[in-house]
Amino acid sequence: MPCSRCQERPATEGGPLCADCRAAAPEDASAPAAGAATAPAGGAPVPVTTPPAASATPNLSPVVVRPPAPGTYQPLRSPVGLGLAAVILLGVVAVTDIVAALAAFNIRRVVTAMSDGGFLAVGQEDADFADMMMAGASGAQLLALLATVPVFIVWFHRVRANAGLFAPDRFTRGTGWAIGGWFVPIAFLWIPRGVAAETWRASRTDPHAPDDHERATLLNVWWGLFVAAWIATRFADRRYERAESLHEIVSAADFVVLACLLDIVAAVVAALFVHRLTRMQHTKALRGAGNPV
Repeated sequence: MPCSRCQERPATEGGPLCADCRAAAPEDASAPAAGAATAPAGGAPVPVTTPPAASATPNLSPVVVRPPAPGTYQPLRSPVGLGLAAVILLGVVAVTDIVAALAAFNIRRVVTAMSDGGFLAVGQEDADFADMMMAGASGAQLLALLATVPVFIVWFHRVRANAGLFAPDRFTRGTGWAIGGWFVPIAFLWIPRGVAAETWRASRTDPHAPDDHERATLLNVWWGLFVAAWIATRFADRRYERAESLHEIVSAADFVVLACLLDIVAAVVAALFVHRLTRMQHTKALRGAGNPV
């Protein structure tokens, strides 16, 4: 308790206690209690802010949970729509081949009449119509081919990609060969066939069964006709372009008719192949093989 001298001191003077009172006071008497207000001279009490308690786990930053990186999951993609479009366009190719065969046969008829009875045996209008029909049929064939090739190759790439999910161990070439193989000079006569054969095996009910299980007869027939029709068409076109005499024109027209007939059969078998392989993959996907479509 302060002495009489310290008690008689006016409150406005403030200042420390005398030496005797300070010695008798507790050690922490001069320090304000934690959280108490301190009153400066002539001012209102000011609250003292108590620092927050230290964290139980100091120096730890919040954990940021990042989404997992995308994996290699590749879903199956349905080939049904592309397969239907390819079948229809192959039918258009067959129709243009029929028209081209009729045009070549008409050229042969006109030229044969000229050879037997002379140029006066055929009217000018008949000859002009035969030439115009041949040129129109060739143009129609070209347009049908330009429309069919991209759709067929895209379908071919899709069934190859799906088959790689069915049985990836059945392939020796990558998926890109389903497109690039068609554009390699000379080698396009066998590379796509190898891709098609591996795709067929992987799309079967049991990809690892022996080769006599779901034989690829349709594939082999289609490829043989495709190669034969391609060779015959190249030969017939060159023969027709170089023909000068009436006899050479008749002979070239015969080769054109033969090439068109081969191409018609090849287009029909190709449509059957597209339909069969598309159905195999669609059925396999519906049964739960691979990733769902």
